[in-house]
Amino acid sequence: MLTLIQFPWSPFCITVRHILERSGILFRLRNIPYHERASIIRATNGRGYTVPCLVDGKDAICDATDFGQEVARYIDRRYHLDLFPKELDGIQLILSRYIEHDLESVGFKVNDTYVIPSRPLVERVMLIRHKERKFGKGCVQEWTSHRKYLCGQFAELLEPIDNMLAASPFLLADRPLFVDYDLYGVLGNYLFNGKTKLPKLKNLRRWHRAMSGST
Repeated sequence: MLTLIQFPWSPFCITVRHILERSGILFRLRNIPYHERASIIRATNGRGYTVPCLVDGKDAICDATDFGQEVARYIDRRYHLDLFPKELDGIQLILSRYIEHDLESVGFKVNDTYVIPSRPLVERVMLIRHKERKFGKGCVQEWTSHRKYLCGQFAELLEPIDNMLAASPFLLADRPLFVDYDLYGVLGNYLFNGKTKLPKLKNLRRWHRAMSGST
């Protein structure tokens, strides 16, 4: 049986987790603290340290490139899910860049302001250390004070996606492809804390209900 090593709120872990769940693939979950990577390092024999990490027997797969789709593509090949149809490779890549860069770069800041203070002391300090090394001293406090603005910005970035969904049940086809799961993961991160809500975008909300169900 597969094992998914993850942080529960990671958008990319949510993406992979939902692919497995919605496809009816049996797997075990192993949640690890943010600062504890030993299980990943051992599973990959030192080749990886990032989540999501998928362990399949003697094989362990982490996302290792800037495109960051290795775990999803492994599942796609292993279970013949056809989440990456060749004729849509270009548009999926362009759209996933928007989802993972523009949208995620705002959404995670909102969720961090709720999740980081709730974590145990050592994990909380290590999370703050990581964020401050990347975004500067006091960044989490700054995001907290600008939370309302960030939520508004997140909603604005979702408007083009809502417009796309007015013409199609899913983003690019009449069934979910990788980009749908990608978006679901970023939204799942934004909603993880239980205090944020989806913007009032009717097509997006209809899509989210469909994505939340099983096949």
